[in-house]
Parts: sequence; C-alpha cells; structure tokens
Amino acid sequence: MIFLIESVVACLIFTVLIKLISHNRQEVFTNDYPPVVTDKLRAMGLIAEKPPAKKKDMIRKLTAMAVFAVLFALLMRYVNGITSFGQAALTVYGLWLVVDWYDFLVMDILLAPFDKFYQKSGISAFDKSAVIFHFKGSLRGMFLGIICALLVGLIVPLL
Repeated sequence: MIFLIESVVACLIFTVLIKLISHNRQEVFTNDYPPVVTDKLRAMGLIAEKPPAKKKDMIRKLTAMAVFAVLFALLMRYVNGITSFGQAALTVYGLWLVVDWYDFLVMDILLAPFDKFYQKSGISAFDKSAVIFHFKGSLRGMFLGIICALLVGLIVPLL
C-alpha cells in the first residue's frame, strides 16, 4: 500500500516540477519534443533555429537524477525503514519505472494534445514518429533509473 501511495505522490511531484520548470519558458524542454514537431516550429519561426545544446540538457537531467537519488535515499531510509542496498535499489527502481511510464503515457502522449507546441505545430501527439520518439526517451529513462537506483542503494546503508 505504501508503494502505491509513494507512486501517486511521485507522479504528482514530477508533474508539479515539470510545470514549475517550464512555466513561461517551455523552450527549456525543446529537446524533449519529437523532431517532427520542432522542425515544423522552427520553420514557422516559433522556436530558436538552433536547438538547446545537448550538453546543457544532459547536465540538467543528471543534476535532477543526483538530487532525486538523495531524496529517494532519505525516503527509503526514514519513511520506508529500508536499510539494505538491494531493497532500496529495487524499491526506487520500481518508483522510477512508475514515473517513467507516467511521463511517457500521460505527459507525453495523453496530455500532449493540450500542449502549446503540439497545437502550434499542427502535429498530432499520436503521430507514429512522435510516439516512437517518446517511447525511445522512456527506454533511456529506464536505463537512467537503474543508475539512480544503484546510487540510492549505495546511499541508504550510509544513512
């Protein structure tokens, strides 16, 4: 039951963080849109001709992952009472997967028709290339989740 509650809370926190980060500056996530959308927006002059640097994008994501690892470790130790590497890593990876799939299915697919970039581009969020783009991003997210879970597993016994 606690895992279900943590999953719902994690998805809500994820949504709030995305909305806070992108409030009035959605171009921060330009690399998170499929090329079929960004190419059309560039052609219309609605976003910068040159996409944001991938290096900045990776730094942003790795920083978030490190912060989440510490927060997850504190959650595992002091809320769940987990003290072992394995149990912490598996629980965190499970939570990461829930948020990753929520991001893919809800944020990137179901809510995308309400996104201003999709609306302005005229591209459907259900376009095959858009779905494949987000699916590949979800797979990358699953891999990053393994790294985060291992970090949490290393931190928890130290707390």
